[in-house]
Amino acid sequence: MNRPAPVFYGWYVVAATFVVLFGGFGAVYSFGAFVLPLGTEFAVGRAGIAGVFSSAVFILFLTGAFSGMLADRIGPRPVITIGVIAICCGLAGAAMAREFAHVLLCYGVGVGLGVGFVYVPAISAVQPWFDRRRGLASGIAVTGIGVGTLVMPIVAGQLLGFMSWREVFCVLAAVMLVLGAIAVLVIESDPAARGLAVDGGIAVSRDPSVPRVNEHLRPMLRSRPFILFYCASAILSVPVFIPFVHLVASAEDLGIARTQAVAILGLIGLGSTAGRFIVGGFADRLGRRRALIGMLGGIGVAYIAWLTATGVAMLSVFAFVFGVCYGAYVALSPALLADYFSGPKLSSVIGMQYTAAGLGSVLGPVFAGYLFDVTGRYTLALLVGIACSVVACALVACMPEPVRIR
Repeated sequence: MNRPAPVFYGWYVVAATFVVLFGGFGAVYSFGAFVLPLGTEFAVGRAGIAGVFSSAVFILFLTGAFSGMLADRIGPRPVITIGVIAICCGLAGAAMAREFAHVLLCYGVGVGLGVGFVYVPAISAVQPWFDRRRGLASGIAVTGIGVGTLVMPIVAGQLLGFMSWREVFCVLAAVMLVLGAIAVLVIESDPAARGLAVDGGIAVSRDPSVPRVNEHLRPMLRSRPFILFYCASAILSVPVFIPFVHLVASAEDLGIARTQAVAILGLIGLGSTAGRFIVGGFADRLGRRRALIGMLGGIGVAYIAWLTATGVAMLSVFAFVFGVCYGAYVALSPALLADYFSGPKLSSVIGMQYTAAGLGSVLGPVFAGYLFDVTGRYTLALLVGIACSVVACALVACMPEPVRIR
């Protein structure tokens, strides 16, 4: 007699996605540990060094559209394999660089391109395995990003104490190769291939007389839910990236020591990890669209705390609340898109929506810096952040409930 597996295979897909996102995003966000060694090696200012990171993040967002479409055509495994190879080659190539331009090309382009090829196919592969607990599954999977962001910079910093930056890059490449191999072996996007259905049910043969939904990409991209959500994500991306660049400087402007200011920034990572892991399960019961509205509004509330902050306490409240809401937003976005557009083109839809953050990742921090240069304070930038949160909230509130679409 056939016995049900003790653990639903979808959870293995979640674990593999966690692992590969841990390695990929850890490689990107550990770059801060290499700023001083790279600047010393190549005699390049910090603005130039920061350009390497900005290039990687910008390419990461834009690559999602192409990698999602490719995953729908050939499956997630080959695309993730390409991404893992690109990350490893980018890190190894940067380790052998003799000129700064080579670092920019290998790390900024190679690693950014690789993570873009990994993220969308991996997180999209999680969605078809779940319905009732999709928010929780997606949240656990993307928690790998938060944990990688917390752990990998610390590990890189410790290794730099007794290894050269070139050797540490090679270590990161080796770690990514191992984690990527695990993900490639485990990740699947079709439960029916294992005789399973959503949430662990037994797969049944599809009636060919029943038309499949969401087979064509263009109508989905023109639909009201996608357009509203894309606009909301693009607008929200402006305030989302401002704290990562300006929070420490803002804290120092208030007379807070740099060590404390950096610790406050770390609370964003802590809150983000908690938000990705905890809010997903809560959203499955409340409704993922309603929960997302709450998280978008929470970002605006957090910005109010930053606007009124006069010391460590209120800035710490901002950092943690912002982190929770931002982490939950990252976790709920693919799950909500799957609620609307579950089907053979889901990876393409998630990849296209992922590009919305590309412009904001560059525009937000630059615009906030410009407003500070003009006025001498961050007040206008924070007010813009609050306004963007309100508009994003309103746009998602105008989206119909996913059940109506079905």
